[in-house]
Amino acid sequence: MQFQTDSPTYAIPSGDHVVTMRNRKRMDITSVKSIDRFDQEEFFVRTSQGVLQIRGEELRIVHLDVDKGLLTLEGTVTTLQYDEEDSGSRNFLHKLFG
Repeated sequence: MQFQTDSPTYAIPSGDHVVTMRNRKRMDITSVKSIDRFDQEEFFVRTSQGVLQIRGEELRIVHLDVDKGLLTLEGTVTTLQYDEEDSGSRNFLHKLFG
């Protein structure tokens, strides 16, 4: 596998959802619709590909551009997990028993 190092930047087609992580300490996320809730240990980010749950330690927002759908986080990332946006039955059961 070869990596091209000629250009340090690359174009992201409009609307594509991209997650970039550097050393589990910094994340850049595109196509962010909203942040449902967050604290220093957990973020729930609604993206074009579903709800992204990010868990870690000392998580914080470094940059947020709601018009462009860009989010940058820093902290120690331990877990990334996607849930489908149309999981209404799971949300109902989670609210009922969770």
